[in-house]
Amino acid sequence: MLIVTRAAAPTRRLFLKLAGALPAAALLVPGCGASDPRYLTSTEHRVLTACANAILPADDSGPGAGDLGAADFIDALLTAFEHEPPRIHAAGPFSDRNPFPAADGSGGVSTRYSTDQFREFLPLSRVQRAGWQLRLYGSREVPGGGPNDEALGPVVGLRDQLRDGIATAVAAFPKPVDQADDAFLEGIYDYLPADVRAEVDLLVLQSMFSLPEYGGNRDGGGWRIIHHHGDSMPLGYSYIDPVTGQIQDRPDAPVIGPETDPEPMDSDIIALYSAAVVVLGGKQFY
Repeated sequence: MLIVTRAAAPTRRLFLKLAGALPAAALLVPGCGASDPRYLTSTEHRVLTACANAILPADDSGPGAGDLGAADFIDALLTAFEHEPPRIHAAGPFSDRNPFPAADGSGGVSTRYSTDQFREFLPLSRVQRAGWQLRLYGSREVPGGGPNDEALGPVVGLRDQLRDGIATAVAAFPKPVDQADDAFLEGIYDYLPADVRAEVDLLVLQSMFSLPEYGGNRDGGGWRIIHHHGDSMPLGYSYIDPVTGQIQDRPDAPVIGPETDPEPMDSDIIALYSAAVVVLGGKQFY
């Protein structure tokens, strides 16, 4: 591992809180590295950017999802197999965003940083490769088609699904895309077919909160909106005290004890979560 050294240095709110009710795994689907548009045309890229800003608009807490790179995230995912290994699962475990701990065990920080290992990608297993090819390209582009094609019909790949859905929206939109300003173009989201809107909703969420190396969440802007510090390693939040041998919190980032919520949930959101817990058969402990 190469080490480099440098000097130490709805409304959006409602949407994000409702998004928290989604399964956590839905927000962690792999993405890919940022790039200029490669599969998407410039029109498709602009339409997806507008749709992302409609889903999660800018406000006083930060830019909209489109401005944070949602279309780049989607485009990079659609072209994952143009690279080897395919750009699906970033390797890690370290980025270049955090330094190594100080060598003296004091809980301080050093000026040593890792290279960004999330720009490297892991090889896919045979099953993973087949599954992702089917997801992106559909049955017609996969040798032998999908495993359930005879029973359920052929799978339409995400590439075709998005391209066809955007074309449908563009054809129905009341103004040519090249004549619409960015704010007006956000309305094209409502013209997407329902199944494509569902896909775009999920992809936008993924782009906002995944690692920036996947193409969205530009400069960690999505993380800041939800008050998430992002990846913390190799520095972490604790260290072993060399004198006592006990685990200690870093003085500048304590994790033991209560922490003030910077944006508490209001009563309506709490009621929504409480109802969801009851419906799902769970128990509430507060």
